[in-house]
Amino acid sequence: MVTAAKPMGKLVGEQLVQKGLLKPEQLQRAIDKQKLSGNLLGEILLADGLLNESQLIEALSQQVGLPFMDVDSYEIERDVLSIFPEKLLREHASIPLFRVNNTVTVAMADPLDLRTIDRLRFISHCEIEPVFGAPSAITKMLDRHYGTVTSLEQVIRDIKVAGESARPQHPSARQPGGKPSVDGSEQPERAPAKPGAATAEQIEGLVSAAEKAPVVKLVDTILRQAVDNRASDVHFEPDEQTSYLRYRVDGMLHDVPPPPKRLEAAIISRFKIMAELDIAERRVPQDGRFQRKFEDQEVDFRISTFPTIYGENVAIRVLDKSAVMLTLEQVGFQPEVLPRFTELISRPNGIILVTGPTGCGKTTTLYAALRMIDAVERNVITLEDPVEYRIPRIRQSQIDAKAGLTFANGLRSIVRQDPDVIMIGEIRDLETAEIAIHAALTGHLVFSTLHTNDAPGAMTRLIDMGVEPFLVASSIIGVIAQRLVRTLCDQCKERYHPTQEALAPFLGLKEQPPKEATIFRTKGCEECKQSGYRGRTGIFEMLETTDPIRELTIRKSSSIDLRTQAIRDGMITLRKAGIGKVLAGVTTIEEVLRVTEQALAT
Repeated sequence: MVTAAKPMGKLVGEQLVQKGLLKPEQLQRAIDKQKLSGNLLGEILLADGLLNESQLIEALSQQVGLPFMDVDSYEIERDVLSIFPEKLLREHASIPLFRVNNTVTVAMADPLDLRTIDRLRFISHCEIEPVFGAPSAITKMLDRHYGTVTSLEQVIRDIKVAGESARPQHPSARQPGGKPSVDGSEQPERAPAKPGAATAEQIEGLVSAAEKAPVVKLVDTILRQAVDNRASDVHFEPDEQTSYLRYRVDGMLHDVPPPPKRLEAAIISRFKIMAELDIAERRVPQDGRFQRKFEDQEVDFRISTFPTIYGENVAIRVLDKSAVMLTLEQVGFQPEVLPRFTELISRPNGIILVTGPTGCGKTTTLYAALRMIDAVERNVITLEDPVEYRIPRIRQSQIDAKAGLTFANGLRSIVRQDPDVIMIGEIRDLETAEIAIHAALTGHLVFSTLHTNDAPGAMTRLIDMGVEPFLVASSIIGVIAQRLVRTLCDQCKERYHPTQEALAPFLGLKEQPPKEATIFRTKGCEECKQSGYRGRTGIFEMLETTDPIRELTIRKSSSIDLRTQAIRDGMITLRKAGIGKVLAGVTTIEEVLRVTEQALAT
């Protein structure tokens, strides 16, 4: 076992010089690079080709007084391997070699990792004898038994071990905030640089770097793993000392292993090349789109770059094409709301608004509604910013402010295209609102979105924009407000029985909850990556424009008065809709409270 009492021996660099594997000047150059980059000395020696993996591991084993085992020389028995989870072994580059009585000898890339050793001991109920093993040999043996993997962690580990770098060959072709080390690799500096346009020489270096095999594989793996993890967004965020990588899964951002800082410029350039953006331009934001195919699955990606003091930030939206095939039931409409909303969609004219914050699923709801309309018998035209999903038989267009195509003038042109149904991505200003209202009052069914916290707030928001109250009252036929809540993981959710006294005030219910209320809470498992949640569903409140609502709107009544009347008319609030899904075992109390904030529950 590894203990603090073990003699550490001479410094590994000195050992390598004494053995004749390194020259003193080579060691000194590597140490200088280490001071600049903060990388491990071993990584630098491997990257510069001064040592091979086995030489480095042997030196490390002598330094810490632990043996080095040649993993390739062992025939590993299946019953020994089956004691440990594959995921744990891969994450920590470990493999059990053999078992003697109750002690398992485990080859590890880092046998000083006491936390991993404790986990292996806890899982196996055996004593663990850690030894050094070459990371590449461990990976090869794991692949032999489990099959190959292309996880992001594995790709990054391979790049580090092999010392592969797709860095620009010209030190000047680096991202802002970096400076070249002795070997030309990019290293962070303290004072951020101002971004500028790249020269022809720099562009050549960036293109060359972005097309190298390690970077191509790394970027493909980043995207593939995002799809596999059901991520809606990928964030690549250069910082002073590292380049962060995050996935947004079920509405929450999660860190994933960051790629080496030295590959930052090449990764950004690779993304730009895929989206046909200008890799020379780093001073202004750029937007683009590209498509990738993973096995039989085609996925669209929408990319946005944004210059920061440490380099270009990259945000990528993962456009799951299956979302466009969702029905209103699959989106999550409550049984009490669905038939009423379906009736609104069947009307020949009027405006239907979907409201809520960014990322709450408004576009998905609109697409689900459009799919219910017979696009053969009715002419359906959309104006979006941008077009996220393609829908057969529907004429979709995208605004282009630079070319002069805005929501307002685009909508003017659409009404001359003999439409039956119009979908406008968002009502942002008075001009767009007035044209949409005119279209609705002249026999068109109009769908759009608005940023308000609840359904009644949409009426007052339009009036605040400058629309005449009587026009709002006569054109709006219904408003849907929505939120997305994370759904409990079916594999690990736990049932529990809260008391009536505890449940009623906590949820804010006026009526008493069921006497035997059974709800669920999170636990966490491998399937949901320990979060306790897997997937999301919508909760909805729907305001129908009844005669009392019209009268209040014309009188410019407050959103509170409108809300009170809507509830009298049968509106189920967001909070109450969420409570229904808690009692149905779909989500948790905490999730409903998180997304509905201080909404009144009645």
